[in-house]
Amino acid sequence: MARADDILQDLQDRIKGLEQQAELIKTVLIVKEPNTVHASEAYEGLRKQVVAAAAERRSHLAQLVAMSVAVSRATSVADLVPQVREWLDQAGVVALVDVPPGSDISHVFEDVGGEGLSGPIEVVEPAYVDAQTSSVIRLGRARQAQAVASSVGPAPSSPAEDSVVEDSQDQEDHTA
Repeated sequence: MARADDILQDLQDRIKGLEQQAELIKTVLIVKEPNTVHASEAYEGLRKQVVAAAAERRSHLAQLVAMSVAVSRATSVADLVPQVREWLDQAGVVALVDVPPGSDISHVFEDVGGEGLSGPIEVVEPAYVDAQTSSVIRLGRARQAQAVASSVGPAPSSPAEDSVVEDSQDQEDHTA
């Protein structure tokens, strides 16, 4: 049985090698014979990519200029918050404060507490995700959530409650 698996693997490797060589021959023909259909399709695809890249660069430059203007006009950081949210929405960036279902927490949040991130977490900074591809752009920062202390005894009193108790005890002492 192992022999059959070896033969099958060898055939798969050879087919993969032949496919790679066929792609290489196709590339050489495109470069050597620019008047062929394959060459014209390849050049047209490349031209579209160059045009799209130039448009994308111009869009990024416009965003940088808008950021520069917003920063120069702002009187405080609070003035920038709505504008930044709008830019994130326009770019399709989503801030995450929870781990999406089916995602590994370590692919979304970085552990800043050093205790691991199993169980409930406290998010220090959100993670940022591309809404179109669901890919993480920037890891969020989180730490293990502090366990809520449960006490069986009486609830701790506030200083105001303590003074009320002391006043009522003083009144009892005076009447006795």
